[in-house]
Amino acid sequence: MGLEALIQAGQALTSIFSGISGIGAILVIVGLGILLAIGIGFVAYVFIQFLKSLPKMTPWEFLKFVIVSALALIIIGVIIP
Repeated sequence: MGLEALIQAGQALTSIFSGISGIGAILVIVGLGILLAIGIGFVAYVFIQFLKSLPKMTPWEFLKFVIVSALALIIIGVIIP
């Protein structure tokens, strides 16, 4: 099931990009790609900083983190289906 969803997403992307023509559209796509790369790098940086601070958390901070994580997973689980 997961692989089929990945294939469908790939086909959707190729159909979107097949209609693009011109240098302006290509530059927009390159710019969006650069912004996406910067965003992924920022998320990775924040995640690594969080992992470094995890052992230094007090039990109360860790409990709050677990509760927030559980709520986020519940919300994501409700939205995704």
